[in-house]
Amino acid sequence: MAAKTSGLYSVSELTYYVKQLLESDSLLKGVQVSGEVSNLTYHRSGHVYFSLKDQNAQLSCVMFRMFAQSAPKMAAGDKVVVKGNMSVYAPRGNYQLMVQAVRKQGLGDLYQQFLMLKEKLRQEGLFNPERKQALPAFPERIAVLTSPTGAAIKDILQTLQRRWGIGEVIVIPTVVQGVQGAPSIIRGLKQLETIEADVAILARGGGSLEDLWNFNEEAVARAVANCSVPLISGVGHETDITIVDYVADVRASTPTAAAEQIVPDRGALVATLNEFERQFQHSLQYFIDFKRQMLDDYSMRLERAVRQSIQEQRHVLTILETKLQGMDSRRLLDQGYTLTLKNGKILSSSEGVKEGDTIETIFSDGRVSSVVDEKQS
Repeated sequence: MAAKTSGLYSVSELTYYVKQLLESDSLLKGVQVSGEVSNLTYHRSGHVYFSLKDQNAQLSCVMFRMFAQSAPKMAAGDKVVVKGNMSVYAPRGNYQLMVQAVRKQGLGDLYQQFLMLKEKLRQEGLFNPERKQALPAFPERIAVLTSPTGAAIKDILQTLQRRWGIGEVIVIPTVVQGVQGAPSIIRGLKQLETIEADVAILARGGGSLEDLWNFNEEAVARAVANCSVPLISGVGHETDITIVDYVADVRASTPTAAAEQIVPDRGALVATLNEFERQFQHSLQYFIDFKRQMLDDYSMRLERAVRQSIQEQRHVLTILETKLQGMDSRRLLDQGYTLTLKNGKILSSSEGVKEGDTIETIFSDGRVSSVVDEKQS
């Protein structure tokens, strides 16, 4: 900002000057800050707004959706370490930390374990799309592996009934938290192989990283990968990601979303079928009308062809009649011509007559018999 001789600056000028100073300071880029979370708000936009505080100060923080999606779920009072860049929110004149990463204090080892196992299984190909099974379109037998007393099973059952309401739902009671969680999940997956289910949901509600750690266990991940039944994971909230989510055939953001993905919406399906029926009837009527038009066209063409054929035949008959009339011997006799017969046959040449033959001459008013006395050529 250029200096002014008057020393007078607008609020915007001074604010953006401070903003530039903060954002250009290398010490404040990628800075890590520890503190206690307060004033926490998960906004519907996906952004997270909160403050970090200690005994003597408070720092405003914002974490945009693109970073919040992969960050651990926070709660007021959590001790965290955040990493980001300092800036100024000009409309309010507040300086704030633009958070890019969050790590709960005391969980660093767990998160490192998560990253190491994720990379290990990725290199083994357990996340590859080609090994994942497709979910059946219309499942008749659905298995649900979750706690029989938690909120997740209620949401799942209600959603399945509301959307589909057909087929059989088998609940495999499963411990989804604590030291018994991983063995229980593995036992449930083994039981799943014996009940001939078409598809399965592995689910639990949200929680901290420790609460969801059973779904980051290597043994559980491998059991999911080896499951022959198409399996969808619905673990935690939308921002919670576990190793099981990567290994499962399909990942849903919540238990309710898993139930929604696993069955079609019967109401929407009926509406679609009704629309197909309407389109089919319309197409069928169009086909019938088109064929009727073709029949009408063929009929008219046939009628024209018959009329033309009759006219042509009548013309031929007229010509034949004229020819026949021209060949009528009576008309020729009336005009003065005669016919000469020998032995009842008409003579067309003198070669058929010799001297002494008896011939008959036919006139229009009678006949005369005569004997050939002389023949001339």
